[in-house]
Amino acid sequence: MTAIVNIRPGETGEERFNEFREGQPLKIARARRGFGGFITLDLGDPCEADAVTGDAQWQWHLWIYSCDWDLYLDDARILWRRESDTARASHILSKLEGESLTEIEHDKADDCFVFTFTGGFRLHVDPDFYGYDAGDDLFMLFKHGERDVLSYSPKRRFYKAA
Repeated sequence: MTAIVNIRPGETGEERFNEFREGQPLKIARARRGFGGFITLDLGDPCEADAVTGDAQWQWHLWIYSCDWDLYLDDARILWRRESDTARASHILSKLEGESLTEIEHDKADDCFVFTFTGGFRLHVDPDFYGYDAGDDLFMLFKHGERDVLSYSPKRRFYKAA
């Protein structure tokens, strides 16, 4: 069970998302495929290494999961959530590294997001896939140094969770 908290009094989830959006362009340091159809992007400035693992950390970490997504290069879909070849997916996602996130569009009517990157890449995020529940999160956005995480679901909208 996740407790909903506001670490900074008065800061809403929408305000945290706007901070992320206003910080653009944000360079992509790492783009990876997780288990199943999950993908993660590390963006922004480098921060100190993780004290436990020694892995590099970045200003922002975007974890896209529990949704349908498609990656486009110009007008061609080059990768999608249901891509079964992990090696191919990892290779394609690595092409995002070094590019920058330049724009985020959010269609509040259908809860779709479009993340636009340099190099002609666009990532479409859509809640409409088999077995989806409106309470499921489309993504989580972690800000380095913060104790909470920003999540988004069609039912809850932007919210911060511990």
